[in-house]
Amino acid sequence: MEAGALPTSLTDPTSLTSLTDIHRAYDNICQHEAAVVERLEWSVGNRHHLEARLSQLARLVPTLQLVQADARQLENTISFTHHLANNVSAKVRQLDLAKSRVVETQARVGDLLDLEGCSGGVATALAQEDYETAAAHIHRFLAMDETLLLHTTDSASKAESVETWFERLRQADKELSALITRKFDEAVKREDMASVDRFFKLFPLLNKHEEGLKKFTTYLCAKIQETTAQNLASAQTLGSREKRSHVIWADTITLLFEGIARTVEVRQPIIETYYGPGHLSLVIEMLQRECDRQAGRIVGEMRKHRRLEATVSSVRNSLRYTGSKELRGDQPDPRDLDTLLGELTLINARAELYLRFIRRRVSADFEASIVDKAERSKQEAAFEGKLARSQMVCDMAVIVADYTILEEFYLNESFKKALAMDTVEETANTSSLVDDAFYIVKKSVRRAIASNSVDGVCAMLNHSVTLIETQLAEGFKLTLRKGFPAQGYLDFNQAYTVLQSSLQSTLQAGKINSSTADSDALRQAFLTALNNTETSIRHIKSLHQTLEDNINSAMVGLSSTARAKLDSCLNDLKSTTGKLAIVGEFGISQLRATAVKPRVKPWVDTFNTTSHDIKEEEFVCYEANDPFSQTLMVQVDGLLGSFLPLLTEDNYKSLVSVLVSEVAEQLEKAVFKSSFNRLGGLQFDREVRAIVGYLSQVSEWSVREQLTRLTQMATLLNLENLEEVSEYSSTTTWRLTPSEMRKVLQLRVDFKAEEIKRLKL
Repeated sequence: MEAGALPTSLTDPTSLTSLTDIHRAYDNICQHEAAVVERLEWSVGNRHHLEARLSQLARLVPTLQLVQADARQLENTISFTHHLANNVSAKVRQLDLAKSRVVETQARVGDLLDLEGCSGGVATALAQEDYETAAAHIHRFLAMDETLLLHTTDSASKAESVETWFERLRQADKELSALITRKFDEAVKREDMASVDRFFKLFPLLNKHEEGLKKFTTYLCAKIQETTAQNLASAQTLGSREKRSHVIWADTITLLFEGIARTVEVRQPIIETYYGPGHLSLVIEMLQRECDRQAGRIVGEMRKHRRLEATVSSVRNSLRYTGSKELRGDQPDPRDLDTLLGELTLINARAELYLRFIRRRVSADFEASIVDKAERSKQEAAFEGKLARSQMVCDMAVIVADYTILEEFYLNESFKKALAMDTVEETANTSSLVDDAFYIVKKSVRRAIASNSVDGVCAMLNHSVTLIETQLAEGFKLTLRKGFPAQGYLDFNQAYTVLQSSLQSTLQAGKINSSTADSDALRQAFLTALNNTETSIRHIKSLHQTLEDNINSAMVGLSSTARAKLDSCLNDLKSTTGKLAIVGEFGISQLRATAVKPRVKPWVDTFNTTSHDIKEEEFVCYEANDPFSQTLMVQVDGLLGSFLPLLTEDNYKSLVSVLVSEVAEQLEKAVFKSSFNRLGGLQFDREVRAIVGYLSQVSEWSVREQLTRLTQMATLLNLENLEEVSEYSSTTTWRLTPSEMRKVLQLRVDFKAEEIKRLKL
């Protein structure tokens, strides 16, 4: 339907059969008329614009004609080029096919010529015992396609000649294979190493790679067996007084590992040169089986000569009865185990070093021969599985298990001895137990690290943690629970008084009063345990860092799982500082309850004996001779001076901290029992400043944080009027609660209670 035309159903009068249809048709015609009129008006209004566009189109017609002509010319050129390219490419394909056929023909001709030459040359070479040339001819023959060469001949006579050559070469292959095998075996019997190497290089030319490798590796295994037998005989006859007798079995097994490693290192270039990459794993697997046998012999002799079975059995029985304080008759002396433990760790360390060398060589061989990463990973996993199931690895696991039991026994007995021999030197703050215990732990764990066994190191770390927590921490806590005797005084005047009373009781009763001596012993034991606890924490931190460094340097190439196990055990060792810190805090709290609080309270109580509702004359007098702060500082100085030579530096700092806390707490209570005027507040502020300055000086670190509440109380009591409270509140973070601030302000006799209540704090 053309634009502007009405639908047929609206213009056919015969289709209008009702008044409704007529009205609908009329409405549609009116709407259509309106649309036509609107479009007509638009066209008339835009007449000039439409005429201009038409003029532009008329001017473009010649240009479009030129473009059309150029396009047709380009189409013709492209079509001609297309046909020409098709013709050229067809010629090139024909030439390439001809060239490939020529090359193939030349190759076949060359093979035929080589076949004829090999057929005649192999017989001549065998007659002259030139086995290398004969093997080269056979290798060339084996690389040929027999079927293809037979189809290349164009006559029956030539085909018969080719078949004759092939038959002759096949026979020569069998003869040469048998001859090389026999010659190789004869060279092995004569131990003619040059001939062995000569015939070993010929097997791959005959495509007998696996046979050559097996025969050559069997020969190497025989040499290893012979050398090990000699080394084993020398070890069995070595006297106990010889220089290396204590590690002779470790030396023997080391010679085995070094011999195999040297064999691999020397023979690997020959194998890769003549057999190609990818064959080293077969050689190493055969060598490893021989290593299993020889290492088993050495380990068996070691266990027999060292009586390892009986020793381990005796130690295992002893560990079941750990409560016994004395060695039973069948138990070994821990000092005798020292040498045996060193040898066991050395054996396992050398085995781990050897296995690391083997893994590295095989991994490099797989990387050079297998391109696909997935296949290479599969082959490496298969080799690792075989290595993990080898008898040598199992023997080393048994040795590590025996070592772990013996080392655990050594640790237990050494700890018992350290506890029994615990002494305190006159000039020392700690006893010998701490240094001895951590020397023993360090020695045992470092020996385990030297074994390169992750399980052995973890076992020793776990057992060391148990000993530290049970033998040291619990022992120190048990001593600290007995408390610091309250009747014990450490300053000179109090000690003199106690001494006078002791002498008086001696004269009266005719015997020495033992209570003083007992108290002195308890005080010394308490302070020694406290110092031992703090020193043990420092030793553990140092030991953790040392052992971590030793592990990082000695145990390289660990898997992520092994590293995670070691880190977990090291963290367990470090976490023992938390338990010891709790013991130390308990000891400090005991010292505060018995040695600090009973003395500080009466010292601070003298604060209430001096009035702080004073006049100008008293204030001036107090400035020259402070009745409270000077006395308190002298008494505190005497207390700290008595403990200074008896405590370690950190414990002394902790004592100063609790002393400062106790002074602040007691003085705060004393302040609430007193009353102040303006001059009394000034005097209290002066006293607080003096005490804070003194305590800051003796503590060597800031104690103002602990005395903040007391300082703020002095500030409130030193106010000239209540309006100053708002000024301080805008610039000060108050440690006192609003109720406490009001309570402090109420201590000023010149402040009214109603005004204090109205303060906005």
